[in-house]
Amino acid sequence: MLVLMKKTIKSILQYIILIFVSLFIALLIRLFLCNFYVVPTDSMEPEIIPGDFIIVNKWIYGARIFTGLKFDRNNDPPMVRVRGFRSIKRNDPLVFNFPYRHGWDTVRMNLEVIFVKRCIALPGDSVSAIGGFYHIAGIIDTFGYIPEQKRMIRNRSFLDSVIIRTVAFDASLGWDVFDFGPFYIPSAGQTIALTPKNFKLYHKQIVFETGAVVHIEDSLVFINNMPAHEYTFRNNWYFIAGDKVMNSQDSRYIGLIPEIFIIGKATRVMSSKDRYSNKYRWNRTLKQII
Repeated sequence: MLVLMKKTIKSILQYIILIFVSLFIALLIRLFLCNFYVVPTDSMEPEIIPGDFIIVNKWIYGARIFTGLKFDRNNDPPMVRVRGFRSIKRNDPLVFNFPYRHGWDTVRMNLEVIFVKRCIALPGDSVSAIGGFYHIAGIIDTFGYIPEQKRMIRNRSFLDSVIIRTVAFDASLGWDVFDFGPFYIPSAGQTIALTPKNFKLYHKQIVFETGAVVHIEDSLVFINNMPAHEYTFRNNWYFIAGDKVMNSQDSRYIGLIPEIFIIGKATRVMSSKDRYSNKYRWNRTLKQII
């Protein structure tokens, strides 16, 4: 009887240890290697469709590690990014935290809202829209999903005025989703002149990086009530866009995304389920996302 009890206890301990080891390995995988998200919207169609359960590769750019548990209203959680396999490239499908948490005036990491969009422009690029197509200064290539950009051009006359508006939302710039730019994408260490135009384009980024009060009076920019003629960026920023350009809340509207908000690269569709019929789309299982 005693021998049987010892064997039972030993078996229970082995199962407990196995469960804890499995949970620990699963935690390490989700922290450093990959994570999984269900896509609810069609903004990345046809590459990613609603109901896709996507795999997000973290190690390729380097996983984010939270260094503290201070999740308050006015500050982003402290974190660092470990060294990755490679840097972000143009046209990479990126998964990131939505950049607004308590209103649209201040950039703040929203841990509860996750977006997937395509990287159009990297830090240091100058991005433009010319006749509805994205362009990067000095680079001959295509960016985003061209068939949808063509469709938007064909349907220009049917677009709502809200959809046509774009970054800065200032009529004096004369920008819209068909024609804007050049729009410089800030890179860490790059200095810009604080002109009235640059204030319109970058005041949210400056507030995010400094935590300061930034305003303009008579064409002079003030940072914490001190006149400033130039500003040096502290972070790398990215311009992202959905493939379905007529129905995508992206950098044309929400502005630029700081690198620390980027979780990883969407690499594969693990599975897919139609949200209306509740049927699995077996043809999308393990489909590579490009």
